[in-house]
Amino acid sequence: MIKVAICEDSDIDRDILGEIVGFLMDDRGIDYQVDLYRNGEELVSCYKNKPYDLIFLDIMMNEIDGIETGKLIRGMDGSVEIVYCTSSSDFAIAAYEVHAMGYLVKPYEPGRIGAVIDYFIQKHPQKEKNYIEVKSKRKSIIIPYKDIIHLESDNKVVYIYTTTQGAVKVYNKLDTLEKELKDERFLRCHQSYLVNMQYVAGLVDSDFIMIDNRMIPIRKSGRKLIVKRYEDYLKDSVRN
Repeated sequence: MIKVAICEDSDIDRDILGEIVGFLMDDRGIDYQVDLYRNGEELVSCYKNKPYDLIFLDIMMNEIDGIETGKLIRGMDGSVEIVYCTSSSDFAIAAYEVHAMGYLVKPYEPGRIGAVIDYFIQKHPQKEKNYIEVKSKRKSIIIPYKDIIHLESDNKVVYIYTTTQGAVKVYNKLDTLEKELKDERFLRCHQSYLVNMQYVAGLVDSDFIMIDNRMIPIRKSGRKLIVKRYEDYLKDSVRN
């Protein structure tokens, strides 16, 4: 889980940032917790007993400003990532002195905040990931497990079919991606196919039919075991 703190003295800006961060974390399939603070004093007071992984910290605040708050936090925790938020870029050098990971200029743009979150994820890989990170068209793309319908191998290319981004073309091996998808919902049913069982609509003869009406073949060798694993997954899903 990524523990996030948002420290902002503007009620409107604090709520907006909290909603954007929550939406982007959900969209990436990340397990997270977000706490909101009205000022630096609150955050510093709570920090010893409640450390965070990532802090979005407003610079222009009353009493102790964001720079001073960041210095106090750094005195307690040298590893937490701090992202400064402000309506002016004049404080960039001061933010650098606190070893800030990022700098956001208001009004908040979801795209820039998403880039900050993606950078954090790349810098701090989670032990139990709920997403896969791949390169497509020379860009790094994060695809939550929950968005993957199935993967299809075609020579040296793998197409990842998703509910949100269509088909993502990746130059990789299916065997390699299968090892990265460490989640019980994924099933290798064929040399060229790997399905997300939550999106299997049913069985038709020797094929899986997916929710997007694609037919995915099940290999003959070990077919009974593959079907049994799918049926066990269904039973577990009903129980839960």
